This record gives sequence, structure tokens and C-alpha cells, in this order.
Amino acid sequence: MRTLITIFCLAAFSLFFQQSANAQDPNTNYVIVEYMKVKPGMADKYNECEAVWKIIHQARVKMGLITRWDLEQVIYPSGTSTEYDYLTITHLKNWSAFNALNASWDDATWAKLTNGLSAEQLKLANNAEEYRDLVKREIWTAGDAVFAPGAKNPEYRVENYMNVPSSSWNAWVDMETNFVKPVHEKNIAMGNRAGWLMGFMVLPRGDDYPYQASTIDYFNTWDDMNKDEGKAWEAVYPKMTQAQIGQLIDSTRSLARTELRRLVSSTE
Repeated sequence: MRTLITIFCLAAFSLFFQQSANAQDPNTNYVIVEYMKVKPGMADKYNECEAVWKIIHQARVKMGLITRWDLEQVIYPSGTSTEYDYLTITHLKNWSAFNALNASWDDATWAKLTNGLSAEQLKLANNAEEYRDLVKREIWTAGDAVFAPGAKNPEYRVENYMNVPSSSWNAWVDMETNFVKPVHEKNIAMGNRAGWLMGFMVLPRGDDYPYQASTIDYFNTWDDMNKDEGKAWEAVYPKMTQAQIGQLIDSTRSLARTELRRLVSSTE
């Protein structure tokens, strides 16, 4: 597992700097999203394993290697035929943090990160591949966002993965931030949701990838997802029909898929 992460980070750096000559904003935050498929009959062991990794990630936060770590379970879609069942999301404060995280896999740092763990806990952490398959990794960064005052770790999140043609990129960003965001703000004010975030995928890249961006709707409770959000649209755009709204939104992107997930664990 440690070797795989090292290879990934090195490959990510190589690809990124081959494709972009622009310096990265040192204040931009990034996340590593890892998609996990649990092996048959290994759900309990997998969750025990992630509980140990949470302790390790908490130590990483204290050392300044990462800023946060989350574990999310996919609620819908679900079943044996789905591509993955869980996501782990590792938050980094800037692009340089990738290099620091990669360098921290040396034996001395690993000993510090796992100090105090029992032999059984270490075995669980080191045997993650026995409980799940790592399906894929992606690097993302956030664009615009809005959250309710005091919102922290909403339990439910609905992610809408978007396929945005390069010719429509500016139009999509403008649509999300200037046209749709006021409706999200109204829904938050009405107590319909906890927050909204727009994300951009940094890596991998390529025309054959099914999505390049996403929006995430955050909800505190299961019932919140069933609240009537039509009133927010009516309040913000009283003269527009649903057909007009849908046409404007759909003209900038296609919806690759929608996924419902639940926050299982976090270092916060």
C-alpha cells in the first residue's frame, strides 16, 4: 500500500507539470479521492481497517502533512455490480503538500505515525488490500461554495458528476456561480440543505474521461433531501419556467451521474 501511494504521487507530479506551465496558487487546497470496492464478506474487516487508518490520519493532521481525512459510504447506487462502495478523501492545504505527504512514507515517519498502535491494529492497517480493492484515485480542487452558518460535517452529500465540453467551460462556471448559486443560498436560508460546493478534477485528464467537474449538495438529515426546493427557485427567479431553467442549465453540460453518500468517519 505504501509503495502504491508513492508511485501514484510521483506519476501525478510528472503528468501535471508536463501538461501545465503555469505555477500553482500556493493557497489552493486539494483533495485526493480514493474509490474503494469492498471484497465479498469483508465489510466488517474493512471498516475496522479504516478505523485504524483514521488514527494514522489524525497523526498526519498533527504533523501538518494533511488537513483532514473523511470516509464516505456510497448509499446509491449500491450492490455487487457497482464500481465502488466507499470513498476516502484526504485534504491537503496546497500543491506542495503532495510532495511532503509522499516523502513521509519513510520508515522513521511511519513509526511516528503508528506509535501506540497495537500489533493487531498494525496488521489491520497493513493488510488493507485483503479487505478492499482500490479502484481509482483522483485529485480535485474546489471552486465556489456556500454553507449554512456553523455547518460542520453534514451527514449526507449528493454529488453530481458533470461532463463539461471545453467550449462550454466558462459558460458552465458562470451558470453555477451566478445563476444557480443564489438558489442554493436561498435553500440554505430556508433550511432545506446545509451547503453546496463546486469542484474541478485536476487529475486524471483526457477526452475519454466521463466527467471533469462536479457539484455537491450537503444535507444534515435524510429528511432534508426530500424538502421542496421549488419554492427557492420561485423566490429567486419568479418569471422563469422550469423548462427555461432546465434548458439554460443543460446547455452548458451533461450530467454524467448522481451519487448519494453518507459520511461515516472523519478526523474532524
